[in-house]
Amino acid sequence: YLLVDPTHETPPVLIDSGWPRSVPTVILPALASLGYSADALMAVINTHNHGDHTFGNVALRDATGCEVWIGEADAVGLKGGEFDGEIVPPHTADRKLLPGEELDLAGQVWEVVSLAGHSAGSIGLYNRDRQVLICGDALQAQATAVQGIAILHDRDAYRETVARVSALQPAHLLPAHPYNPFTTCHIAGAPDIAYYLGACLEHVNTYEMEVAEALHALEGEATTETLAERLCQDRGYDHACPLAPRILELDRLFLERAGVIRSGDPAGTWHMP
Repeated sequence: YLLVDPTHETPPVLIDSGWPRSVPTVILPALASLGYSADALMAVINTHNHGDHTFGNVALRDATGCEVWIGEADAVGLKGGEFDGEIVPPHTADRKLLPGEELDLAGQVWEVVSLAGHSAGSIGLYNRDRQVLICGDALQAQATAVQGIAILHDRDAYRETVARVSALQPAHLLPAHPYNPFTTCHIAGAPDIAYYLGACLEHVNTYEMEVAEALHALEGEATTETLAERLCQDRGYDHACPLAPRILELDRLFLERAGVIRSGDPAGTWHMP
């Protein structure tokens, strides 16, 4: 998302930088199309520290001179990495944001809101005047078609985030991806937002049961790939979602502690307890 002042009296601000290739192919052309030079960009604000939201930071800062801002709890995660053959170096934030801060961005006041759960320091930006919440990946509903499974760092924090957003009563939710069952990144109106938040809770509250039922259907043992395929099938997909096996492995310790799977199995294998 790009925040702009129609009067051009205040500089634009970008929410999340995407991948390195996003800078020359999307971001700089978008600025130019709106009449901004590259060096007009004031800052990029990362909603969290995952690569698909931050790996463009260094290239963007080099191209525009903008600052990099991120929630304080996620700032340590700007470690860089590799994407599509390109090395993204570790970098630091120019500003670490705290929940409750009010930011003057592109002529509007936006409040920093803690949306922890997807990552430890996920944040959103809330414009109270317009009741708009930019929420990054913090509210995953029924996950994307690429994931099949919501990516959650802390499930209790995630439930608290859903409750916090519900209490804000936004009129518009702007997630970073289209999360099922919606096909758009703009969720508008109280009924749809309530349904969306309900989908978030349904997913997190039934996940262990879904995994247990999928494993039972596979006669109590499976590889990561077959379990992911079965789980995605049970969730209405005709194939395993590309990231589902990886997400299952990330969830292994949680599922062991929840008693859903046998403890001590090596990566790649799953058994009922």
